[in-house]
Amino acid sequence: MTLVIDLNCAFASIEQQHEPKLRGTPLAIAAYATDAATIVSSSREARDLGVKTGMRVFEAKAIYPRIIVREPNPPLYRAASDSLIEILLRHSPDVLRMSIDEASLNLAGTPDLVKLGPEGVGRAIKQAIRAEIGECVTCSVGVSTSIWMAKQASNLDKRDGLQRIDHTNLVSAFERLKLTDLSGIAEATATRLRKAGIRTPIEFLYATPAQLGLAGMRADVANGWHQRLRGFEASSFETAERKSYSHSHVLARATTSQAELEELLMRLSDMVGRRLRAAGRRGSVVSIGVVYRPDIDRLSRQSKLAAPVATGDEIYKAALKLLAARDTRRPVGTLGVGLAGLSDAGPGQMDLFSAPSAPRDARLETAMDAIRNRFGEDAVQRARLLGRAPVVRDRIAFGNTGHPDDR
Repeated sequence: MTLVIDLNCAFASIEQQHEPKLRGTPLAIAAYATDAATIVSSSREARDLGVKTGMRVFEAKAIYPRIIVREPNPPLYRAASDSLIEILLRHSPDVLRMSIDEASLNLAGTPDLVKLGPEGVGRAIKQAIRAEIGECVTCSVGVSTSIWMAKQASNLDKRDGLQRIDHTNLVSAFERLKLTDLSGIAEATATRLRKAGIRTPIEFLYATPAQLGLAGMRADVANGWHQRLRGFEASSFETAERKSYSHSHVLARATTSQAELEELLMRLSDMVGRRLRAAGRRGSVVSIGVVYRPDIDRLSRQSKLAAPVATGDEIYKAALKLLAARDTRRPVGTLGVGLAGLSDAGPGQMDLFSAPSAPRDARLETAMDAIRNRFGEDAVQRARLLGRAPVVRDRIAFGNTGHPDDR
């Protein structure tokens, strides 16, 4: 039997626990302290008013002008995530951290499965979270026969719930859901399923391979869904190999300054490179994204490099060429850098025509990574950035733990 534990309103509730004056108050955690920034977490009080994750700050203020907006505090969230894992390990050695606010544990063969039962373990975990992480932090617990199905169960009651899905209530549970309520089914996939005549999770459950083929699913993907929807463990979406790395920043004040944008581009490129190296990856497709203000028009450009790269300097040089496509008359409000076309770093074979400094540059970047991991993102900077404000903050991406080793 498997449990999935999902912290409710995680970032906001952890902030309320840390700072008592925020308790009982509509609170939003936004990527940056600007009205155009995206909300990444909202407290229960804010959600009850209609403030949701993914909204812009100005939209939240239109709903509730007195809403408190805070920037994220990643070290605080990582500490809570680590405490959650420590609690789960008391019940089973088989624990998977699915993201910074979600984890699963397999109770198969554990004494607590017999002693407490899966629901009893869920209640014990809830009690431990309140006692050790804080009374403001609640969680939803899902119980089922696989991680994916337990995740669906945890989503059934996001207010401190404890729900189970098994063969006795699978159909009735699915009857309560839309296609996009299922983990791994985004709107694009749901649209393809509908075109194939599959409009609900129940129809998805009973769909034939031919129908799933009409929805554009390969045979192996269709078989995976066949297993997953019936409670069998299949390949996990959470552990699928990621296809790209990116960082973006919403500026507090939109700018047309090339110098300011170049400096921001350099910081973002360094952060993407750092995450790549931590994962042992390289990439060959560099992209930039620009959002102009006040029109919110977008510009995106990408280019494929002759060879994979992983250093901030290499990413920056390629991204800088792409940035030349922007309209220099229009203020830029958001700038982003990404790297796709990923491959394993590996030792590889050195290019005969590489610059002699290439190995030294790689060692230098690795040393900088170690310093930043220990002392923070702005502990060491390129000479051009010395004395500048640390405008790009430590952030946590959804779908990972947010620990430096995971970025």
